[in-house]
Amino acid sequence: MAFFIGIACPWILVILLDRISEQRRAAELSSLGISPVAVSRPSAYLTKPDRPY
Repeated sequence: MAFFIGIACPWILVILLDRISEQRRAAELSSLGISPVAVSRPSAYLTKPDRPY
């Protein structure tokens, strides 16, 4: 139980807030007549670096 409260809950909260902000941003951009750009590849932070350091 302590694991869930201390480690998993903050990550679930971050993911939830990120989804909510992404939806609000998309709604705001669409109300302005701008279509959001789709991401073609994952973030560089999530990919394996080409250097060992």
